[in-house]
Amino acid sequence: MKLIIIVVLFCISLGVNIFLYQSSQHRSTTAVAESNAAYPLLSSRALRNTHRNDFINNFLPLRKTLHQITDPYHDSVAFYFDYLPTGTTIGVNEDSEFTAASLLKVPVVMAYFHKKERLGITADPTVSIQQSELNSKYGDLYKKGAGAQINLGDAVKAALQQSDNTASLILADQISDDDFMYVYEGLDIQPATEDKNPIITADRYVSILRALYYSSILNSDDSEYILDLMSKSEFHDMLPSGVPSDVPVAHKIGLIDDQIYSDCGIIYAPQRPYVLCIISKSDRATAVNRMHDISEAIYDYVSGYENK
Repeated sequence: MKLIIIVVLFCISLGVNIFLYQSSQHRSTTAVAESNAAYPLLSSRALRNTHRNDFINNFLPLRKTLHQITDPYHDSVAFYFDYLPTGTTIGVNEDSEFTAASLLKVPVVMAYFHKKERLGITADPTVSIQQSELNSKYGDLYKKGAGAQINLGDAVKAALQQSDNTASLILADQISDDDFMYVYEGLDIQPATEDKNPIITADRYVSILRALYYSSILNSDDSEYILDLMSKSEFHDMLPSGVPSDVPVAHKIGLIDDQIYSDCGIIYAPQRPYVLCIISKSDRATAVNRMHDISEAIYDYVSGYENK
């Protein structure tokens, strides 16, 4: 009789443990799915300690292809590729310095969000546009004129999606040097200038995008929001042109006096995301063609690679 009772108790205990384990697994799977749904543009490593990326073991063929494409350009093109699942990188003239121009708008926006996080601000305030903030070189916001009202949330969208200079200057006036330096120190990038103009390199700029992807400076909500805005950029003829239209590309363009064009972003190839930053010293048409060829070659290799 005692033996029967022991067996029955053991079976009950085993059944309970299996049920609890299955319930735990279901909750864990549900939690991962919910996190991924809430933050589709962030690394799963920023949300949990697990990830589902597909690893690529051999980049040598891609290196050869990229050199074949870019060698004829000599020093008039620079790029840096960072495969996020493993940290494998490929670069050409990646440490060549160039004026940051509109690319600087991303860390400015990050500094603005850091200020909001630091002060516990949830709603974006509305401010008056100052005369000193009007800039007609890029964007249409300057047409509103001094004294016009703008919500800073709208300024963020204009700065990232339309690369509007006036919007960026408005945001810059709303942040302190400490907020801006907090962002730069978190990126492990030394601020550098040339003739008072901020300068950057392709490999250094990639660290800005990685900081958003891994949510290492801002919280997950703000990092996700910034990347989401960048994925809805109005500019599609450079990095995104080499990628299928249904693949998100969170990117930021830059240009200097119609002589230097840049586009840097995260390409969300399914299970194989990577960062790519390209700079071309050329006219726009040449820059567009170069960026298309480099972007397409990388996407085709990454998306088509099969582990042996």
